[in-house]
Amino acid sequence: MSRAVLLAVVVSLFRLDPCASQERPTMPGLTMESVPIPELGLWEENMKEFGAKHGLGLATAFRIDQGYVSEAHVWYYDGARVFYQIAEYTGEARWNEFAAQSLEIYRGYVLALNGGVPGWRVFPHGLYMHFRRTGDERSKAAAVLLSKNSPYAAVGGAPGEEHSRETAYCINAYLVAEALGEPTHPKLEQAVEYALGHLNQWFVENVSANWAPFMFGLTCEALISYHDQVKKDPRILPAIRMGIDECWKRAWIEEKQAFFYRADDPTGAAPGLNLLVAPAFAWVYLQTGDAAYRDRGDKVFGGGVRAAWLDGGKQFSQNYRWSFDYVKWRTEGERRPTGGP
Repeated sequence: MSRAVLLAVVVSLFRLDPCASQERPTMPGLTMESVPIPELGLWEENMKEFGAKHGLGLATAFRIDQGYVSEAHVWYYDGARVFYQIAEYTGEARWNEFAAQSLEIYRGYVLALNGGVPGWRVFPHGLYMHFRRTGDERSKAAAVLLSKNSPYAAVGGAPGEEHSRETAYCINAYLVAEALGEPTHPKLEQAVEYALGHLNQWFVENVSANWAPFMFGLTCEALISYHDQVKKDPRILPAIRMGIDECWKRAWIEEKQAFFYRADDPTGAAPGLNLLVAPAFAWVYLQTGDAAYRDRGDKVFGGGVRAAWLDGGKQFSQNYRWSFDYVKWRTEGERRPTGGP
């Protein structure tokens, strides 16, 4: 079965009937083993309960006041993207309204600064999704401005691992701008080189005594997007696979079902950040078929779903920013034939 067919099946499950059975069809000569995603039902319940809470709260949420924007709210980690993904997953239109409200807040902030928001506040995906749905040129303009005027955009990020998030966000902004019709950013390849270098610094050179698994997850997200959308750079899969192996070995706290927050506090578990890392496991599982990554990823996903604190808008968005891809890639991986001719 081709990758395109697999993706079509998964998209139909998610967008047309999210409650449909995910049991895989049998095929002559093929043996398939189905393992359910742990806590998927709770992930869905939390998505709706806390998503509605934060979506309804947008009507009375903060507005920009003399340049100050609080990161405690749902816009941070790209609330518009989160709500649009919920709308696609559930098929319920009300989430589009929440997405538009969150988008309006963030877009106004970006436009007011001509794209020059801090490097850790670069969230182009929701802007892209809004433009594709509405044709609103202001959203397109804001996304393009992020690719040109955010602090690290002109140089492709930075070589030091302490700027890994800013570099990853540059890659995201470049890819979104190109999807909106802009020419390939001249610093895209440089940013990818920097991001691969950050993995090397963390896990091969061991130059950071304070690295964070969630920062690794954000770098993986950007590199996977580049790999899947632009070029299947043969270095990316081995680098991410090495990274999650090392992250598991060094940072996973089994009794707490979470990674530590930062390496300088190796016993301080941060389950609220699990879902920024889990999708990398599912992607490697999809690419390799190695069930060890499925099983470890399931622990990361399940531990995060059970223990994350979602009352905060930021925390809600960080948990649902990328975890839809965990469900998608994990489902695709389970549809992979495991035997037969």
